[in-house]
Amino acid sequence: MLRKLVMYLSAFLPMFLIMWIKEILLGIRNVFDKPWKYSWESIYFNPYLIGEFIVIFLVGTALYFLLKRNQRTSVYTITLKTVKNRSAEYYLAYYSLFILALIEFSLTDPVDLVVLILLLIVLGIVYIKNDLFFMNPTINIFQSYIYEIEYETNQVTITKLIISPVKLFEGNVIDIDISEFEFTFLRRKHERRNSRYN
Repeated sequence: MLRKLVMYLSAFLPMFLIMWIKEILLGIRNVFDKPWKYSWESIYFNPYLIGEFIVIFLVGTALYFLLKRNQRTSVYTITLKTVKNRSAEYYLAYYSLFILALIEFSLTDPVDLVVLILLLIVLGIVYIKNDLFFMNPTINIFQSYIYEIEYETNQVTITKLIISPVKLFEGNVIDIDISEFEFTFLRRKHERRNSRYN
C-alpha cells in the first residue's frame, strides 16, 4: 500500500513544484510592491513553503528509491507481437492534474490547502483502486512514450503497458523489467536485431 501511495503522490510532483514556485514568485512580488508590509523573511521562513518543500523532497526521494528497487527485479527479453501507442490518450488525462495548478489555489491559505487535500484524497481513491500508476507525469517526463504491447511467453500471449524513452515497433526485441506494478519499463532495446525497424 505504501508504494501505491508514493506512486500516486509522485504523479503530482510537477504540479506541487509549479504551485510552490508560484507562491515564491507572489511573495517576491509582494516584497517589491509592498516593502512596508512584506520582507524577504516572509518567504524564507514561511512555514507553508518550507513544509511543501519537505513534502516534495520526501516524495521525490521515495519515488527514486522505489523505482531503483523495481529495477533490481529480473529482466525479461521479449519480442513484440503488437504495439499500440497510447501516449496521446494518457497525456490528455495528465492535463486534468495540472489544471489544479492554474486554478486560484494558494498553498499558503489554510482553507485552500484543506480543499486541495480533500480533492487529492478523492482522486487518490480512484487512482489507486484502478491501478493508474502509469499515468505519472513525473516518470513520463523522462520516459516519453506509453505503449500497450503484446508478447508471447510459454505459448501464452500477454498484454502489458510499457513506458519507454524510445519508439517501439512490432517485431522489436527488447528487455523489460519484471515489474511489481501493472506496467513496466523498457530496460534495453536490441539495436542490431532491430535495425530494420528503425
